[in-house]
Amino acid sequence: MDNRYARQIQVKEIGLTGQQSLSNANVVVIGMGGLGCHIATLLAGAGIGKLRVLDHDRVSLSNLHRQTLYRESDIGQLKVRIAQTQLQALNKDISVQATAERLAPGNVQSICDGADLVIDAADNFAVSYLLSDACMEQQTPLISASVNRTFGYVGLFCNGAPSLRAVFPKIPNETTSCDTVGVTGPSVAIIAGIQSQEAIKLLIGKPSLSGKLLYFDMWNYSLQTIDISGAKEPQHSRIKLIDANSISNADYVIDVRTHDEIHKSPQSFHVDLHRPLEELIENHGNLSEKRIVIACVSGQRAMLAAQTLISNAYQEVSVVLPTTSAG
Repeated sequence: MDNRYARQIQVKEIGLTGQQSLSNANVVVIGMGGLGCHIATLLAGAGIGKLRVLDHDRVSLSNLHRQTLYRESDIGQLKVRIAQTQLQALNKDISVQATAERLAPGNVQSICDGADLVIDAADNFAVSYLLSDACMEQQTPLISASVNRTFGYVGLFCNGAPSLRAVFPKIPNETTSCDTVGVTGPSVAIIAGIQSQEAIKLLIGKPSLSGKLLYFDMWNYSLQTIDISGAKEPQHSRIKLIDANSISNADYVIDVRTHDEIHKSPQSFHVDLHRPLEELIENHGNLSEKRIVIACVSGQRAMLAAQTLISNAYQEVSVVLPTTSAG
């Protein structure tokens, strides 16, 4: 251990005791996209004893500028399988476990069970809420981050710190994913590096971001730390996250995808109303007195729709998250 981690052990804040803590740690990384690739690589190199990675997606050409574990020859293959091979080759002394599934209400508890730390690298508010709920229940620390264009944030949530729902009771009223607004590879690497550094610090008992949110403008190199320690759980109606098998005949189901998306890939469950997100935001009156369940592809647009309805006095609104495994 001394040879591999010699330079890390020389850092006086870590030392042999800290390195042993890292070797005994059990860390879950959700999402093996741009953030997850960098985080998992850094943590494997740091000697995290047990590393569990989860992702349902496959490598595509548009991933390669920021997802550094993959090569052109990997296009079409499951990300977690490639990642597992690469991470294990980097450090044979650690255990790397890969799960090729979507995170969903039905598996989130088991995925997070036993973890010393959960790292949210999915960059999807629906997934982040789901993880935060599970980590609050299990009293597990959660390091979550988001990055698009050249802006990003990192925060440490749960287990003594506020939940992500408390800090972000409302998600931004626009879809600003990397797919829609773009992102630079170095911006992803910087935010992932901060997540990884905070993970190491937390695992040796010296976290810096508990009760804080760090914002970084990586175009102008502007850094801001915000105190979130006083954030409280929202008392108003919460958006409930459910699996498709939780939908019943008593629910009123709305699909907020575009008409083209719906035509190409119908939902596997009954839908009462097809109304794209932009149209639903503009016209949301007198929908139903039943519990409203909203669906899309990943949960992102459904979250925005649900937020709109809750802010307009609808009491029971749920979002159905996809549960399909990668296969």
